[in-house]
Amino acid sequence: MDVIPKNIDCHTEVKSELNDFLIDWFSDKTYINSCTSGSTGKPQEIQLRKEGVQFSAQNTIDYFKLNEYSKALLCLPLTTIGGKMMVIRALMSNMKLVVQKATANPLKDQNQTYDFIAVNPMQLSNMLNHSLNELKQITTILVGGAPIHAQLENRLKTEGIFVYHSYGMTETASHVALRKVGHNESKFYSALIGITFETNEYGNLIIHYPALNTNPIQTNDQVKLLNSYSFEWIGRNDFVINSGGIKVHPEEVESKIADQIAYPFFITGIPDEVLGEKVVLVIESTNSDGFYNFDFLGNHKPREVYFVEKFIYTTSEKIDRKATIKLVLSPNP
Repeated sequence: MDVIPKNIDCHTEVKSELNDFLIDWFSDKTYINSCTSGSTGKPQEIQLRKEGVQFSAQNTIDYFKLNEYSKALLCLPLTTIGGKMMVIRALMSNMKLVVQKATANPLKDQNQTYDFIAVNPMQLSNMLNHSLNELKQITTILVGGAPIHAQLENRLKTEGIFVYHSYGMTETASHVALRKVGHNESKFYSALIGITFETNEYGNLIIHYPALNTNPIQTNDQVKLLNSYSFEWIGRNDFVINSGGIKVHPEEVESKIADQIAYPFFITGIPDEVLGEKVVLVIESTNSDGFYNFDFLGNHKPREVYFVEKFIYTTSEKIDRKATIKLVLSPNP
């Protein structure tokens, strides 16, 4: 049974998957299933109330003023909450939605222009490098799923492009806060309607989202709270490195060294007899000739630099830090 509405134009290779999702959405069930990204552990399937999902979709529709005259591109996997939410926004706003298979460069070989597109940072980077003219024609670019490195932010500023970087997770049915990145940027995320924030005694963000969940949503993200509606993101507690009693947030270090490194990279910790953990830099490149001076970072500086030909990524295109560093440290068979 084909239940795809007329305002959604779906490429053949993902039509069956979209149709299955829509049958589930239009069913009598009061919830939909979605999987967490798996960036900090094994992916988990969770249930989201359709009523709350609709509230989230309407929030985005209102914020970006999406309507029947808008044209959007869905180029995220339909298995992710980001992909599902694009479909639901199209159903509720009646905007035209083109659904294509998720690729590294969604604008490659495109002969259409769009008002709205949602991508992850890897896709954004590829579009900047290979489809810049097409990217500049898009009115609203929503980026989510992972942090945006400082080198990518600098490229956006150089090209005069600004994007909306989203903060959210599967449990919040897409984003709960947005910040501008690139041209006219802000370091603070601002809450959408009906959402407020606080922190616990450890500085971890707590999300109050009554329309989606009657209970506060506790996160593992360290933030600096500006007020109950905005915050600056510091990093995930899952990735914190305890090096000689000093807590190092990898994402903070990454933002400070991004202008020195031309390749994808990340900061992580590995076991050390003296420090407990030591800070190391892992670069996705076979070119190990570069010289890096990180002395300005003091006790937060990387003690070693590793090079790997290819990072391991999750299904949602986030770097799997644990799997990649395990690959780097494991001896060749």
